[in-house]
Amino acid sequence: MERISFPEGFIWGAASAAYQVEGSPLADGAGPTTWHEFSHRRGRIRDATTGDVACDHYHRVEEDVQIMRRLGLMAYRFSPGWARIFPEPGSLNQSGLDFYDRLVDALLDAGIQPWLTIFHMEEPLWLARMGGFVRRQSVDHLVDLGTALFKRFGDRVRNWITINEPTIHAVCGYFLGEFPPGRRFALKSLFHCLHHLLLAHARLCDAWAAVNSEGSIGLAHHSVWVSPADPCRDRDVRAATFMDDVANRTVLDTILRGSYPEHVVSRLRLFFPRSIERDLQTMKRSGTFVGINYYTRNVYRWSALVPFSHAVESIAPGSPRSAMWEEFPQGIANSLMRLKDEYGNPPSIITENGFPLPDSPGRDPLDDPERIAYLSDHLAMVAKAIASGADCRGYFHWSLMDNFEWNKGLSMRFGLLRTDFDSQERTWKKSAFWYRDVIGRNWMEAPRISETPAFSETRPSAAQVPH
Repeated sequence: MERISFPEGFIWGAASAAYQVEGSPLADGAGPTTWHEFSHRRGRIRDATTGDVACDHYHRVEEDVQIMRRLGLMAYRFSPGWARIFPEPGSLNQSGLDFYDRLVDALLDAGIQPWLTIFHMEEPLWLARMGGFVRRQSVDHLVDLGTALFKRFGDRVRNWITINEPTIHAVCGYFLGEFPPGRRFALKSLFHCLHHLLLAHARLCDAWAAVNSEGSIGLAHHSVWVSPADPCRDRDVRAATFMDDVANRTVLDTILRGSYPEHVVSRLRLFFPRSIERDLQTMKRSGTFVGINYYTRNVYRWSALVPFSHAVESIAPGSPRSAMWEEFPQGIANSLMRLKDEYGNPPSIITENGFPLPDSPGRDPLDDPERIAYLSDHLAMVAKAIASGADCRGYFHWSLMDNFEWNKGLSMRFGLLRTDFDSQERTWKKSAFWYRDVIGRNWMEAPRISETPAFSETRPSAAQVPH
C-alpha cells in the first residue's frame, strides 16, 4: 500500500440529475418530460417504478445540502428540469427558477460550488413532439434554456456543463430503445440527434461567453474504453477502432478539432444531416474543460454479419464485472492520457464515475466494500494519469444517493448514501465515510500504483490501423 496524493486544489464532488432525484415532476407549473411519459409506459422500466417521487429532493433540498456539507463535498453537480423552467416553448415558469435559486443559494451557504448541467437526458414533452433532437430547431430551444440559466444564475454559478453524454442520449434513444423515445435501429435519427446535440454544445459555449467573463464550461463525454477481442487479429483491431471512432472520437474530434472521424463519415454519411460540413466550421468548441464520464470498457470482435460496423461486443474472459459492466480501471487513465497525447492536453474533470450495487437478500445494504475497491482502483489510475502529465482537475462521484437509475428504475443503486424509497431516509454507506475521509485528506491509501494495471497496450489508433 502507498499514499496517493492529489494536486492542491483538486475538486471533490458528487453528482445527480433532475428527474433521477427530484420527484414531483409536475409540481408548481412544471410540464411533463420525455422521462415522465416513458417511465409510465408498461414494460419500459425494469422494476416498473417511475420518477414521480424518486428521492423527493424537490422537498428536501436543505436536508440534502446539509448532508453534502457533512460529507465534505467541495462541489455538487446537478441539472435543472428543462420542463420546470419552460413548461411550454418560450414560456418561463417562475416557480421552477425559484426552486433552483433555493438550491444554488443553499449550496453556496454551505460552502459548496454549484456545477450546473444544462441538459441531462431529459427533454420537455413538447420538444419531443416536435421531433426532439432529431430536428434542428431543438438547438435553438436548448440555447434558449441555457441563456435563461446564464442570466438567472450566472452571478452565482461559475461552473457549467452544457450537455451530459450526447452519445448515450442518441444511442439509447434511437438504437437500443432503452431511453425515450424508445426507438431501435433508427440510425438516421441517432446521428441527427448526436449532431444537433454537439452543435448545441458549441452554441451554448458561445452564449455563455457572451454573458460570462469568469468560470468554466464544458461537455460531459461518456468515455467508454474500447479494446479488440484479439489485439493480434487485424480484423478485431479494425472493428474496435471503428467502434472507438463512433463512441469517442465523434465527440472529441468534433469539439476539439472541428471534424468528424474520417471513417465514420465515409461509412455512415447518409445518416448524418446534409449540413455537417457547414456546421463543423462552428463546432470546434471545447469550452474551458472536457468532462469525462467513465465507468467501463467495451471489447469488440469482427463480424461479417453486422452491417456498417462489422463489430460485435465480446466479454473479455475472466474480467471482473459489476452488476452492469466490466470493471476496467485502466480505462479511466487511458481516457485522460488520450486527451493529453492526442488532443493537446486540455483541462479535464472526471464528471462521473461510480459503481452499481443492487440490494441482495441477506446482505447489509450499508456495507459496500466492492464500491470502495472500485473507487480506490479508479482514483489510483486518475492519480497515475495526473503523474504522467494529464491535466485532470477534479472528480465527481456518481451518485450522491441512490436514485431513479433511468430504465433500471430504483433497482440499481449507485449512491454513497442509501435512500429508503419508502421513508426517504438517507443513510451513510461505508463508501460515504471512506469518500469523506479521502476528501478531507486529499489523499488515500491504495495498492502501489506500480502494482496497478498499466495503461492499455491495446489502445485502438485510427492512424495506425487500415480500414
